[in-house]
Amino acid sequence: MVSQCCCVGCRVSGVPWLSKAKAVDHYVDATIMRQNQQTEEAIKELEAAVQWDHGFAMGYSMLGDMQRERGNFDEAAVAYENACRLDAWAFKDHLNLGQVYQTLKRFADAITVYYRATQLEPDSVDANFGLGVCYYETENYEQAAVYCQKAASLDPDNEEIMASVGDIYRKTGDNYQAINAYKQALEVDGGQVGVMLSLGTAYINMDRLDPALMILEKAVEAAPEDPGAHVVLGFCLLKRKEYDRAMSSYEKAVQVEPESFKGYSGMGVTSMMMYFKDKQNKDLARQALDYWRRSLELNSDQPQTQNLLNKYSRKLFPARAESR
Repeated sequence: MVSQCCCVGCRVSGVPWLSKAKAVDHYVDATIMRQNQQTEEAIKELEAAVQWDHGFAMGYSMLGDMQRERGNFDEAAVAYENACRLDAWAFKDHLNLGQVYQTLKRFADAITVYYRATQLEPDSVDANFGLGVCYYETENYEQAAVYCQKAASLDPDNEEIMASVGDIYRKTGDNYQAINAYKQALEVDGGQVGVMLSLGTAYINMDRLDPALMILEKAVEAAPEDPGAHVVLGFCLLKRKEYDRAMSSYEKAVQVEPESFKGYSGMGVTSMMMYFKDKQNKDLARQALDYWRRSLELNSDQPQTQNLLNKYSRKLFPARAESR
């Protein structure tokens, strides 16, 4: 302890070489400990290294890596921030800081750092894709498309990037481009259920219900325990006015996930549509209202479902609605 204090005093009093040497010693020890999977000990050595030399960019960089590996993202961010401050040309540290900010959902900060990373290495797939995703999260879909497309051009066989391009186009209402992107993603990996559902939804948005049904049935076959797949298929069947099949699909969603509020909401819409076909059967209308109530019990934040419940309660059962 006396020796350490003396060395710190040397650094303060104008002998920087000794503190830098101490920092390197701790860094080397940390490297060995890291190789031996002595993570906590290695982190302590790195913390000591940057205390001896506050300008030790490599020490901050490795400290950021290790804190990130441990899931300590706030601490990792601080370490990478110091590394980037000390070396504005360090691409890896800027990329890593952007990824940590993204994990922390600090998307505006991530955009700034990712943008710097793309300046340092314009052809980095990870930097361009990360920047595009963060723009998407901040609802800047125009810039999201620019950088995700750049990433896709650099890595055309990356199904995750192509699926993200599809999501961006679908958000902007360009379902034609979205469909092309989703198809490309499925050409790389045809087993992506999430992409199948997105593709099916894009087809539905264009009223192309035959190809929508085809891809959604494949999605349900690939993931029969996914309630979301049954819900989207149910919606497609509802649009096709195949009410019995739609009801069966929504019921399956609820069987798979008893708290599927989307399943109950879909069952309510289907029941009401069936009532419109047979207005003598008011039990179908009552059933629809019950399904919507159950859906709202599971998730009260559904303005559309609440509006349907209010509208048809007053319209079809006015006395009952007033008594409530």
